Amino acid sequence: MFKNIESQLDGIRQIFAEAKQQDNWNLDEPMLYSYYFVDEDPDKLEELGLEFEEQGYDFIGVFELGDEETEESTGEYLLHIDKEEKHTPESLAQRNVELQKIADEREIQTYDGWEFGEAGVYDEEEEA
Repeated sequence: MFKNIESQLDGIRQIFAEAKQQDNWNLDEPMLYSYYFVDEDPDKLEELGLEFEEQGYDFIGVFELGDEETEESTGEYLLHIDKEEKHTPESLAQRNVELQKIADEREIQTYDGWEFGEAGVYDEEEEA
């Protein structure tokens, strides 16, 4: 899915346009980008998270994944890293290609993609 830039651009452009129009986000300012990796080996994800932390990312954690209906473990774990940065659709697509390459090189099961929000804005539940 993240093997090349061109295949991602239309989708990213649409997401950026919706964020500007619907949420009134200023994408010329740094945003909080979250990136995710999935694997069955939590230690491998922990090691990768620490390496990203050395590169300026916030290592949020490694979390056990559960089935949405039964809440039983799927045997997979999710690495969550964050970074405040500014992206264009092209630069974000390039970042995705780079992260996919890292996942492939490290034999991580999946680079599971990204999401973003306004920097410095957190859910009220997180603050409680």
